[in-house]
Amino acid sequence: MSNLPDPGTLATLVSNVTQTMCGISFGVAEPSQKAVDCWRMAVLNVTGGSPWQVALFSDRDGCTALGAALFQCAPDTLDNSMLEDSLCELLNMAAGQIKSLLAADSALGLPKITSPGQLTLKSQTAMRDGVLLRSQESVNLMILLSEGLDQ
Repeated sequence: MSNLPDPGTLATLVSNVTQTMCGISFGVAEPSQKAVDCWRMAVLNVTGGSPWQVALFSDRDGCTALGAALFQCAPDTLDNSMLEDSLCELLNMAAGQIKSLLAADSALGLPKITSPGQLTLKSQTAMRDGVLLRSQESVNLMILLSEGLDQ
C-alpha cells in the first residue's frame, strides 16, 4: 500500500479525534526529540484488499493525560482498565479516519492492548519507525502504520 499517510497527515488525523474527544491536538515532534517509552500500546488490524495495522502507544503520563481528558475525570481516579479503554477508543477512531482517507475497501478489527515484547520482528521495526506526536501540553503519543498483518 503505497498511499500511507505522511507524518503531518497522521498528526492531523489523530488530532481530529483527540481534539474532539480530549481537547488535545498533536503535531509531529522534531526529529531530535526522544521517542516515547511504551507504557501501553493498542494495536488494530485492518483486513481486506490491502491489509494494514495501526498502533498507538504512549508513556504512563501520556496515557493518563489522554484518559483523564477523555473520561473528564481527575487523573488519580483512573484505573488501568480505564487507561487501556481510552487508548483503544482513540485508536479505533483514528483508524477510522485513516481508513476514510485511504478510501480503503477494508474492515477495521477491534483494538487490543499489547506489549512491545509480544510484537513480531516486523512490528518492532515499525515501532522504531513510528511517528512521534507531541501536544502543546507535552503529551507524547506514537502512531505507527505498517503494511500487512502480523501472523
